[in-house]
Order: sequence, then structure tokens, then C-alpha cells
Amino acid sequence: PTGAVVRRDCTKQGSCLYEERVARQPEGLAGLVLAELRTDALVASAAAASVAPPDVRARTSDPPRLPFQPIALNLNGRIIYHQNSALMFQDAARVMPHFVSVAAEMAAAREGSRVYSDEEGERWFAAYAPVRDLELSVAVAADETAATAALRREGRIYVALSVLLALAVVGLVLAREVRASRRIERIARAAREVAEGNLDKRLEVGEHDRARAIADSFNLMTERLREHVRREAEGRQFQAFMRLSAMLTHDLKNAIAGLSMLVANMERKFDDERFRADAVASLREATEKLRGIVARLNKPVETLSGEFRSALKPTDLSALVRRVVEETAGQQSFHEIELRVPDSLEAVVDAERIERVVENLLINALEAMGAKAGRLTVEAGRAEGGRVFVAVADTGAGVSEEFIRTKMFRPFATTKKQGLGLGLYTCREVVEAHGGEIEVESREGSGTRFRVVLPSRPVSLPRAASEQLRTNEQGLDGRAKL
Repeated sequence: PTGAVVRRDCTKQGSCLYEERVARQPEGLAGLVLAELRTDALVASAAAASVAPPDVRARTSDPPRLPFQPIALNLNGRIIYHQNSALMFQDAARVMPHFVSVAAEMAAAREGSRVYSDEEGERWFAAYAPVRDLELSVAVAADETAATAALRREGRIYVALSVLLALAVVGLVLAREVRASRRIERIARAAREVAEGNLDKRLEVGEHDRARAIADSFNLMTERLREHVRREAEGRQFQAFMRLSAMLTHDLKNAIAGLSMLVANMERKFDDERFRADAVASLREATEKLRGIVARLNKPVETLSGEFRSALKPTDLSALVRRVVEETAGQQSFHEIELRVPDSLEAVVDAERIERVVENLLINALEAMGAKAGRLTVEAGRAEGGRVFVAVADTGAGVSEEFIRTKMFRPFATTKKQGLGLGLYTCREVVEAHGGEIEVESREGSGTRFRVVLPSRPVSLPRAASEQLRTNEQGLDGRAKL
């Protein structure tokens, strides 16, 4: 044979007719060989061969079970091969609408792969390539949904196991948190009891309890707190006792100072009958003061607890100031005394304590001027806000601004060579307990002016003063019973 093989026609059913001319030289044409090729059988045989080797196929007559779906189309889009024989030799676009996108690529003799979904919604993966000599295109499709089903099942199992593990971890964490919350709540309840005054409260936990360290620290804290409170109570008792002693000592000092001035003046004016009468009256008043001091010493709790609250009554401050000036400074003839008070000035106060305040300010002013003649100015009147005031000014040595700011009203701070430094401290305590205030102006070498401002009507005891008075009562309660 010398002629070439020529394809003459391919039918719709997938058969192709091939011819070859057979010639002899020199005789010329001797004959013609015709061959028919069934492309559907060719594709089926190739698919079967890819699944099982020839020896396996020889031992069984059953058609092989393919794990994939081979599909062959001619370039006109007709199905040349399909496992479903009912679809053979039909238009793929009509009988397999879900395969349209892949069929279009195969009809165009293109090579590639695509994913599509069948009528039941399952996903398929198809790889296709043309066979140009046979004018057809072959595709192999695999069920992606079925192929990944096991993986999805494993994934769901893993997800479920992960969820269960997470839930177990969360449960353990929650259990630990609940136990920790209960421990914290126990500690909080114990702390509240301690805050409410139960200093004997203890936290009892097991030997291996994780809160053991906290419980031991808490119990140690309460023990030290009990010891601190005990020492603090003893300290308050001692401080209250010292404060009481200092206040009474200061009052005794003022009473003795008044008596000393009276005795000194008696030596000079004893022959004056009017002076003797005034001296007797002054001695009587001094005796009453000393008796009152002794009475206060016998009732220390009442002395510090602010019993003046029950002694508040309308008082004429003008008369009170005149009386104190006369008793304290009236005999100081070498000092110029200027008294500027109205005829009447009423305020609701504890007259005895306010009298001691004015008396203390007058004695301080006289001692500040000493033996050198000076001017003592005493004023009283109405102040801003419906209040009243009493002012005492002297021309003594004065004090520095630093002393006024840091020491003047503190206990045991004084510029005197002899003195306890409690006078101004006591004055401020009394004035503030009345709801008033005490002001001071001073210049070194120019004298000092004290101004006591009081409400004209009774006011509620300030909270700080009330708490201090209660503390003093508690501190002296044990001492008062001795």
C-alpha cells in the first residue's frame, strides 16, 4: 500500500469511516481498503482499561465499576460516550443542562477543568481535553461531594470533638471560678465582719486549700489589728487624761494669775475701802471658779464631752465682756484700757466657757505687753452674716506669720518662758464647738489682735467636733470609773 489513510466521514452515532488506496507499480490502482472506527467503544475500552488491568478484566464478565464518569463529545456537542446509554448520541446541551458550561469548552476543543453542580445539587469536578485526530473531546468527571464526604465527616467529628473539649475546658474554668468566687466571698464576709467591729473573726480553711495563704495573712492581719486597736484605745485614754489635766491646769493657772494680781494690788490699795469691797467680791468669784474646776475634775467625761450644749442660753456679751475686763485688767492702772462695746449684745452661748475665752485673751494681751505701759483695746459688736464678735488687741511684741500658721493654735506651743501652750488651743476648741471661729492678726513689734466670731443663735455641733467629743468620751470612760 502506497496511499495515505483518509477519513471520509464520522456519523452522528460516533462511527468514523477511514479509507486507504492500495496500488501496485507499475500496474496502478489495485484496490481500496475501508475501515470503520467506533469512537464510543474506543472510549469505553480506554475507561475500563484505566480501572482494572487486562488479567483482572479477563477473569470477570461484569462491566468495571468506575470511580469517575467518562464523557466524550464530538466537536458538534453530541455525546459520543456516557455511562448512561440513554444519553448516547444526543445533544449534550439539551439532555445535560447542568453540563452546558463544560460542554461548550469541549466543543471548542479547549483543554481545562471546571466545577459544576448536577440536578441534585451535588458538586462535580470535570477535567477535559480534545482528541484532535478523532475530532472529539474527552472529559473525566468526579463527584466532588462524594469524594469530600469522608473529609467533611471527619471535619465534623473534629469540630464536635473540639467543641466538646472547649466545653470541658470552659466547665473546668467555670468550676475553678466558682470555687474562687466562693473563697473571695468568704474573705469578703469576714472582712465586713471585721469592719463592723468583730475583731475576733478568723478564716478557717483546709490544710491543702489554695486559699490557705490568704487565710493565714487575713488572720495575722486581724490579730495585729486587735493589738493596734488595744494600743490605740490605751493611747486615747492617756491622751484624753493628759488633755483633761492640761485644761484644768490651764484654768487653775488663770485663776491663780487673777488672785496674784489681786494680792499685788491689795498691798498697795488695802486702805481703800471701795477696793477692799471689790477685792472681797473678786475673791468670792475666784473661789467659785476654783470650786467649779474641782467639780470638773470629779467629772472628767462631762468635762470633755461638750456638756456646754445643755448650758447654752441667751447671754449679754456686752455685760460679760465688761465684767471680765474689770476683773482681769481693771487694776492694771499703768496700761491704757479702751473698751468699745454696745449697751447690749445678745448671743446664745455657754456663758462660763466664753467668759474663760475672753479672760484668756485678756491675760495673754496683758502678759504680751509686760511691765511696759501699753494700750489694751477690747471691742464687741455685730459681725457679718448676723453673727457677733469680741476682739482683744494689744500693743505687745507680736508674733511672726510663721508662728501663727504653724504653731499658735497647737497644744503645747507657746512663746512664753513659763506656760503650757494650751490657752489658745482651748479657746479655739470652745469657739469652734459653738460653731464660731477665732481670727488673729499680728505684726512683730506692733502687737496682736484676736477676733472671736460667734453665731447669734445656737447651731448644730460640727461633725468633726462631735466625733472628737465622742472619742474623748470613749477614751476617758475607763479612767472616769477608777
